[in-house]
Amino acid sequence: MAPAGGGPGLRAAASFLELLTVSSPSYWIGLLLLTVFSFQLRIFPVTGDQGFAALVLPALTLALPMAGVLAQVLREGLEAALEQPFALTARSRGLSRTAVALRHALRHSALPLVTLTGWLAGSLLGGAVLVETVFGRPGIGALMLQAATGKDMPLVVGLVLLSAAAFVLASTLVDLLYLVIDPRLRTDRVTG
Repeated sequence: MAPAGGGPGLRAAASFLELLTVSSPSYWIGLLLLTVFSFQLRIFPVTGDQGFAALVLPALTLALPMAGVLAQVLREGLEAALEQPFALTARSRGLSRTAVALRHALRHSALPLVTLTGWLAGSLLGGAVLVETVFGRPGIGALMLQAATGKDMPLVVGLVLLSAAAFVLASTLVDLLYLVIDPRLRTDRVTG
């Protein structure tokens, strides 16, 4: 089945792009972005920690694999939601496939996406070490590696607690977003 507003060719291209970004290691994506945008086109600096331009390539390097996973989950969720009875009813009332996808199916397919986004946001620190190394940027990942190799236990414990706090914050935000996305989860009374 083609995505809303696109044909089988668009779906195949999107699937290939998603697969490519998901299966590529972050250091390889970083090196590829450096080669194209820093060495060949000279748009962004190679290394450094000053200014917005120095953040673009590291941010893209961390974001692309996650964007591929999220796109796969969203596409699969939309395709499943568009086959549900509520979508067929909306289509029979004259709404286009795109309108049904945007107004109705997107909300139904958002819960798995939000869950995965919370988990991925909390796990960014693991990929940050490689990205910081490739781009020569100081950061929490490099600091954690330096503290672990230097046996600086108070700093290691502090950074682990910071990482745990990031996971807890991401999980809390995901739970709160559930209530916004799906009104069926809200209750006005306490059940016992």
